[in-house]
Amino acid sequence: MEILLIETAPGVVNQTYFHRGGDKLIVWHHGIPAPRPMSPQMLEVFSAFGYSVAAPVRQGYQKSTVVGPRPVSDDVEVTKAVVDYLGFKEFKTIGYSGGGPRALADLALADNCLAGIAFATLAPVDAPGFDPFANAPEEDTAMMPELREMKPELRTMFENWREGFLAQDQSAFFKDADEDTRKWLESPDAQFRFAQQGLAFESGIDGWMLDERSIVVPYGFDVTAITKPLMLITGDKDVNVDMSCSVWLHENIPGSELKIYPGMGHSRVFALDTIEAALTNF
Repeated sequence: MEILLIETAPGVVNQTYFHRGGDKLIVWHHGIPAPRPMSPQMLEVFSAFGYSVAAPVRQGYQKSTVVGPRPVSDDVEVTKAVVDYLGFKEFKTIGYSGGGPRALADLALADNCLAGIAFATLAPVDAPGFDPFANAPEEDTAMMPELREMKPELRTMFENWREGFLAQDQSAFFKDADEDTRKWLESPDAQFRFAQQGLAFESGIDGWMLDERSIVVPYGFDVTAITKPLMLITGDKDVNVDMSCSVWLHENIPGSELKIYPGMGHSRVFALDTIEAALTNF
């Protein structure tokens, strides 16, 4: 994918990966912390459906300017600027994991966004009667108060976590996986994805910290006000983002569709076969 540096506000630059594969545009919002290009195999799928793909890299990652703590809703202005720069009048949006809320924001706040897909997405922390982190590990939720306030000690914590993150053997997470998942793990698409994880920290840990904070504070818009077509896709074996988030969103966003893949976990649910199936009716 081509790397573009786009000024999205005075003095603010956004790095965007772009692949021209058709006369329709999809804006793809990456996970946390996972700013990266798509694999050649995945781009072939989007091109086969006539889509070009733009993947904005959120603030603090790579060459995207650090702005500071802000709600998910503010990222819509980045999306609008990217779409305008590329010369498209309208677009569709896709978000995966921590990128899911950005896809929801596009649908709620961008008039020229036609439809969206959210893979393994989070629900808002202020969702009425629902806690999106109820089933999250205690070590993940313990730091939320510090994240909301962006306390100074967070930097040391994230610096230490970065070393552990980069040292992880991604395949170890799938040692007890079923045959289908092991086959996917060996695919060029999956191997390409895992090889890109170091991109998240090319410019330090600011992007990761700000990204994590953005999902533990209110998004800045009402997800239940979304009226455009929305497809929610999740796996029932997801231990990173519980599928109850997608279920709650489906129950509270009129007209949304929900697809639950049995046996699929967090990484596996966003793969060539599930994307192709989603684009068939998109």
